[in-house]
Amino acid sequence: MIDVEEYITLVIHTPERAQLLKNILESHGMQIRLEDFVSFKSPMTVAQRVKIIPKDLPLALRIIESGDNYSPALIEMKMAGMSGNMLIPVDFSESSKVAVTIGFKLARRIGVHPVVMNAYVAPLFNPAVSGDADPMLAGEDIAEAEEARNIREISSVRLSKFKRQIGEWQKQGEVPDLKFTASLLEGVPEEVILSYCKDTPPVLVVMATRGVDRKEEELIGSVTAEVLDSCRVPVFTVPEHCSIDSIEDVKRLMLFCNMDQHDIMTVDALMRMFEYPDCEVTLVPVMSRKGSRVKSKMTALCDFFNNNYPTARFSLFLPQSEDYRKGIDREISDKDIELLIVPNKRTNVFSRIFHPTIAHKFLFERDMPMLVIPV
Repeated sequence: MIDVEEYITLVIHTPERAQLLKNILESHGMQIRLEDFVSFKSPMTVAQRVKIIPKDLPLALRIIESGDNYSPALIEMKMAGMSGNMLIPVDFSESSKVAVTIGFKLARRIGVHPVVMNAYVAPLFNPAVSGDADPMLAGEDIAEAEEARNIREISSVRLSKFKRQIGEWQKQGEVPDLKFTASLLEGVPEEVILSYCKDTPPVLVVMATRGVDRKEEELIGSVTAEVLDSCRVPVFTVPEHCSIDSIEDVKRLMLFCNMDQHDIMTVDALMRMFEYPDCEVTLVPVMSRKGSRVKSKMTALCDFFNNNYPTARFSLFLPQSEDYRKGIDREISDKDIELLIVPNKRTNVFSRIFHPTIAHKFLFERDMPMLVIPV
């Protein structure tokens, strides 16, 4: 029997919404208490406290953040990863093999279906040509239509060839032997990826990136950077020269914290998605701010994670503000960090150029895998 004093208040709602949330939380195995909240202005019950056990806080926060009006169907879909797919965009370059190899390993690890997708850009074509239109204009339109059809056919042939190549890699044991779907879509790659993620949200997007020595040329137009700006599902980026033999062996992680409830949801999602029973996580504040408040918040987070995920080991790193980036680089090297986990907010092109986020800085400056979580 749990002592009443061990419960904490999650939210305060109207009685109807409190009862609905109670039912949803209990369906996920939580023990819930409802307590009347009486306003000093009225003796009547106008709201209720929804109280939970502290250990259930990470999952409860994920649930209340995952759906509008606590729609049970929507919440269950989101809690299950929506479509149950993993999107792996490819362009048939050498880095595409890296994306497929890592993507399929991740898909096997978290139990989802990989979707290999290629996007092609066809010329603009206006089929509506009136009978008295300029014959030359009609001829140009017809030529563009032929060109568009050729591009589709070429892309289709290349995708079919790439599918066969994946089959060969699977036979050779280089890529996990999973069933997968290949999709060919028309449009600008970053727009196609974002549209897919909006219409059929995957559990994860896996994208290969160029090495540091080749990233400067795509600082403005990087497809990966564009996706990070607007994608509302997690994105796993992997450099083209990276080799991960086993996802299970990636144990040394660095997590950048916003010092708010998103950190709790991020860690809970990480532990659930990758089923990490044993790993070392270094917590770093996402901003180089001084003061005891930052240290106390980070210490509280670290203690919370160590108490709730006892098989993992969480530690703090508080870089000096005047040497923030260099300090992080040294810590990555000293601890041999294998994966960066970065919260990322939506930004536009202007912000990316003049106020790049941590995710963008590491995307273009470091050759190491990175899991970017939208916040």
